[in-house]
Amino acid sequence: MTLGALFEDLHEVAQVLAEHISEETGIVDVQAGAPREATATTEPGVRITLLYTTPQPGHRNDPHEASGGGLRPPPLSLSCFYLLTTSGADGDDPVAAHHALGQLMRLYHDVPSLRLPLSAHPGSPPGTFTDLGSGELTVTQVPVTLDQVDHIWTPLTERLQPWALFEVAPVQLVSRLPETPAPAVVRPGGVVLTEPVGLRPELLASSPQPARPGGWVRVSVATLKAVDGVWLGGVHVPSGDPALVTAAAPGGGVSAVLDLSRSGLETLGAGTHRLNVSAGGLASRAATVRLSADVPLLDAPGSPDQDAGDDLLLTGAGLAAVQEILAWPAAGIRAPSDVRALPFTSGGAGSLTVHTTGGLATLPSAITAWRLAARHAGQHYTPYVELELRR
Repeated sequence: MTLGALFEDLHEVAQVLAEHISEETGIVDVQAGAPREATATTEPGVRITLLYTTPQPGHRNDPHEASGGGLRPPPLSLSCFYLLTTSGADGDDPVAAHHALGQLMRLYHDVPSLRLPLSAHPGSPPGTFTDLGSGELTVTQVPVTLDQVDHIWTPLTERLQPWALFEVAPVQLVSRLPETPAPAVVRPGGVVLTEPVGLRPELLASSPQPARPGGWVRVSVATLKAVDGVWLGGVHVPSGDPALVTAAAPGGGVSAVLDLSRSGLETLGAGTHRLNVSAGGLASRAATVRLSADVPLLDAPGSPDQDAGDDLLLTGAGLAAVQEILAWPAAGIRAPSDVRALPFTSGGAGSLTVHTTGGLATLPSAITAWRLAARHAGQHYTPYVELELRR
């Protein structure tokens, strides 16, 4: 079992430290790189310099580790020593540099261990941290003697400035050697858990793409837990908010529908916006939703599922010239007959009604997941929307 923080590359360690320091202290200018003059700027800044690394002797004979269906070679285990320097001065007084250094030392005195990835922490603000590293990383300030000050700063071209030395360990780099087959388990079939826990939700799809500001967006999520919130463009919509409607998907997971005309989502304009979903206290990896006000399109249906016996009201933009509504199975088209034209009534540029008689009610009952698109003059189609039919 890996007893440390596992990384793909050494540069990821400094990036994790930079993101953690910036989020916890509020210092914006935190970067990996060489030290700079304390008076280089008036605003507080931090530079993270890798001074040296050394292998950890206690990990030289680590055994292979279980990984998936095989055994993974042990990682390279290191202790990394980082020189953290601070800058920021008003005139000749480096008050901001001293203040920033005090914050750094206090931060890792109070929080000496980091559980990675930082993005997986419940309540972690979406988009703040990257998905780097796994396991536990300790950050410890190293006591320094006067002789060591000379040894550290003599090779550097910069003048002595506010600084501290930290040991970051254990840093473990993934081995590039191939996995070996695992030995047979004693119990046939291995150990089976009755309920998987601690799994992050996964965003499967969103529709339509693009959507329109103030419209509706449908999101499909693979999760074992109930959805407890959605972030779109930095706007948090918790479970129970009228702008968020969720329902269990027939094939597993959750379907969520967002009303972009309320709960702060109405402030989102045209452009690309970051999307995250939280379930069971864990946030998904980010996806994007593109909003456009310049193209004809259908909004996602306002409910996660639709009774096939009821007419379906769809809103959107540029719908006055729609000539045909087409439906086809979400699983894919195997024959031209899978694409069905549905009768509808136009409501002008902003809406239309798809009829159940001769339309939704005639779709094969064995298929519940459908996609709909509107055709304009010629072969011009709106982005498709997802439709879940119940009977």
